Amino acid sequence: MSALYEIRNLKHSYGGQPVLDIPRLTIESGEITALVGPNGAGKSTLLRLLALVEFPEKGVIFLQGSQTHKRPPKSIRRKIGWVMQHPFLFRGSALDNVTLGLKCHGVSRKERKEKALLALHQVGFNASLEKPAKDLSGGQRQLIALAQVLALEPEVLLLDEPFTHLDRSAYERLEQLLKEISRRNVTVLFSTHDQFRAMGLAKSMIALENGQLVNVPWVNLLSGICEHQRFKTGKIEIVLPDGIAVGNRIAIDPRDIVLSKEPLQSSMRNRFQGRVTGLQQEECGVRVTVMAGERFEVLITHQSCKEMGLTLGHSLWVNFKSTAIKCLGNGIG
Repeated sequence: MSALYEIRNLKHSYGGQPVLDIPRLTIESGEITALVGPNGAGKSTLLRLLALVEFPEKGVIFLQGSQTHKRPPKSIRRKIGWVMQHPFLFRGSALDNVTLGLKCHGVSRKERKEKALLALHQVGFNASLEKPAKDLSGGQRQLIALAQVLALEPEVLLLDEPFTHLDRSAYERLEQLLKEISRRNVTVLFSTHDQFRAMGLAKSMIALENGQLVNVPWVNLLSGICEHQRFKTGKIEIVLPDGIAVGNRIAIDPRDIVLSKEPLQSSMRNRFQGRVTGLQQEECGVRVTVMAGERFEVLITHQSCKEMGLTLGHSLWVNFKSTAIKCLGNGIG
């Protein structure tokens, strides 16, 4: 697999406030990649830079081996489809909004209607095609914006929080659609604050905090103070590994937590008893929410869930090694 994007020594700011600082990053061609991180981490800014609608103050971005410039040719721009989190729609109907982009690209009236109808079908838009754009719900607007881009058949698809405002049925359809698009060798990069969705859909993940690349999960985020290799949240004390950087927040990967009916007598030094408060089917397994002093999100296989007979209110133990803990430093700012 070849690199689609390469970023080198990128720095970007707004009003003198740094928002991105990425020494080096490669995004592979033909894959689905998730961009995760909290609000304000720089996800939307990075997508705008990759979409070539903004340009970094410092550093370079290579697209398919060629350095991008402030005025890239139309042939380069047309390879990239970008869907904003809050898309702007024009006056007119839902169908009008999809055909307009095709008209601007010189597509004939007959062909642009055919392409628009196909794209609307692909995204699962089931409202009236003649419904005015101003009357569409947030989820419907999101689908129209995606159909606008898909109708142009881009090589790269950049999506900013595409699952926002979608109901369960719509986002499951979107997940399947993105997989189908990826199989056609279209590169997909989407941002999300939901790491479980990212783990189930993406082949690789890019995590950002304060505009910098980090290697931490964005689940089981706990705040507290660190004293004598113990992290105290005010409700529980967590044993930390030797040599971990001191900070006021930690994260624990949901895949590194083991559930058991009894406390495990093993190298797992952190053991907390709690009750199941949530069970959610995910693409990558079953998400189990446990209240054990603090709220823990745990990812287990469907088979494990069945074997344990988990139900709401089920009493069990949360177990994890101290080495499963990642320190996130002192917060966003």
